[in-house]
Amino acid sequence: MGHIYRFFGQKISEAVWSLDEDEARHAIKVLRLADQTHVEVMDGQGRVASGRLVLESKSRATVHGAIETYTEKDSFNRCVILGALKPGDLDDLIAPLTELGIDKLIVFHQSDTAQFRLSDSAVERWRRLVRSAVKQSKRSWELELECAGDLASALKLTQNIPSRWMLSPDADYDVLTEIASAKSLSVGLAVLIGGEKGLSKAEETLALGQGYKPVKLGPWVLRARTAAQAAAVFLGMLPRL
Repeated sequence: MGHIYRFFGQKISEAVWSLDEDEARHAIKVLRLADQTHVEVMDGQGRVASGRLVLESKSRATVHGAIETYTEKDSFNRCVILGALKPGDLDDLIAPLTELGIDKLIVFHQSDTAQFRLSDSAVERWRRLVRSAVKQSKRSWELELECAGDLASALKLTQNIPSRWMLSPDADYDVLTEIASAKSLSVGLAVLIGGEKGLSKAEETLALGQGYKPVKLGPWVLRARTAAQAAAVFLGMLPRL
């Protein structure tokens, strides 16, 4: 079977869904899909419907004969807390983190970086990138993206996750050893990663006080964006390891 395009939308009646306005414009004006094309539409909350695209106008489209499926949200919560990276680097990370199955991404501002890294325009761009990656990877649930003004605020957003790691090249424990000995990885795991300069001493102390255990990914010092992707690979496999 050839590629089936997927769009965000909402159910409006039995077996009929409506594409979000920007999604409809993309289908009609960019992809130039023909009327009656077989497509999928999703709500980002587990529901996906498959049916025939009906072009209502130049900016409105619906899906008819929609056959719905629902996927329960995985009970294992995979969370990455990441210091805001320089412009462009986080843009490049959004797709792989989404495709690798991260459930929640928290981006926080560090005191030694520019405030504009968390500008409204940047956050809006990241949300668009998340949606694009969700559709491409055929996820049923949208990655949850949150931003925080500092690490303390970011850590408050992970209080419901009992297992917490802080990536550090100086840690005594590596990821594989920690996974093998872990007793409480059935609920979820939060992984904290600093920005380009890592975490400050104050941030490390704060994280340790919140129960974050220093863990290293291997014998080398990784760039923040490399560490984030490597961590996402491990998180994507849990708790199946």
